[in-house]
Amino acid sequence: MTSTSSKPTRDLLFPELSDSIEKRISWFQQMQKDEPLRFRPEYNLWEVFRYEDVNHVLKNPDTFSVTNKTHLGLPFSFGRADIPEHRFLRGFVARSFVPGNIESRAPEFTSMVDSLLAHALTSGRMEILGELCYPLMERVVADMFGLRITGVGRFREWSDQMFGQLIGVRSPDHADVVALFTEQLDERKRNPSDDLMSALLAERSRDGRLAEEKIIHMCLDLATAGNAPLSLMLAYAIARFCLDPQLYLTLRRDPSLIPGAIEEILRYDFSWFNLWRTARSDTVLGGREIRAGQYVVVWDSSANFDENYFPNAERFDIRRSPNPHLTFGQGMYICLGLPLVRVLGRIVLERIVGSFSDIRFSSEKPMRSLDQMKDYIVSLDVVLTPSNGTVS
Repeated sequence: MTSTSSKPTRDLLFPELSDSIEKRISWFQQMQKDEPLRFRPEYNLWEVFRYEDVNHVLKNPDTFSVTNKTHLGLPFSFGRADIPEHRFLRGFVARSFVPGNIESRAPEFTSMVDSLLAHALTSGRMEILGELCYPLMERVVADMFGLRITGVGRFREWSDQMFGQLIGVRSPDHADVVALFTEQLDERKRNPSDDLMSALLAERSRDGRLAEEKIIHMCLDLATAGNAPLSLMLAYAIARFCLDPQLYLTLRRDPSLIPGAIEEILRYDFSWFNLWRTARSDTVLGGREIRAGQYVVVWDSSANFDENYFPNAERFDIRRSPNPHLTFGQGMYICLGLPLVRVLGRIVLERIVGSFSDIRFSSEKPMRSLDQMKDYIVSLDVVLTPSNGTVS
């Protein structure tokens, strides 16, 4: 067995992905058939492509550890805290992300969305990420957690930094946001209020295991949970509407299809996603022997095109049911912000299809993506036609 002297980076796998989604699907399905588990000796790393195997890895953190995955450089993440710490810390905040609790805030979220769409109703133009997605999440974070992000564009900058670092296209630099939350923590010590940080400080007084540094890092994690995924999901949705006016008209006629459309966008358009684990001990997966300490990369994006679970997987189908996609994980380490993405995404799309009869790309400002990754949209300018209230 060959191993490397240092940990592999997440971006080493991206060059093999085609820019064409059709070619990606074909490659994923070919790997599922010919080499469902591929060993990369130069990196001491296994890649996992079939749904059954991916799901098994994600649901068994006792065997496949989330710690020591790669050089992420994140100060803290629920997604890489080991099992006891993960359960201990997540218990403090999980209630905030319960779907029912998030849904109860729908009227507040709807008012936020309407206020952000107001300018587009008069101007007929909007940059979806900068004028809608990130300002919305900034308000939601302030409303749910009492975390203030000061400075124009800083919230988006930090969100992009965290998510870009997670997927391997950004370098770590968290000094500013850590300093900001440290200041807010000191303020809450002097003047507690009815918010998350004050609640965590009160818990610290009862349980010394919750260090102040950990409170700051938890707030950093929560402040960015769901931000980039929501922005990307909505960018993918709006781009699809521009490319396929019939899809947009279908959702205008029947907004009840929007939740299914969101799930299919999460399955289909996040076709570049993978999650990393490390084998805690020698084990067998899919008939292959994996040694302790070896990296295990699960292609959840590949699993989402496994014909055994998604018939006609290559077809984008907003009526697909069931749709048990694995985007953003499974089991106890599933993305904390996913319920927020679903509820906010539904509200945003409902208000857009109800407010505008037509949406199309701006001819003056083309959609832009990260240089390192075509799939990571950073700006999406559109032209919108306000609705007259009827759908023909």
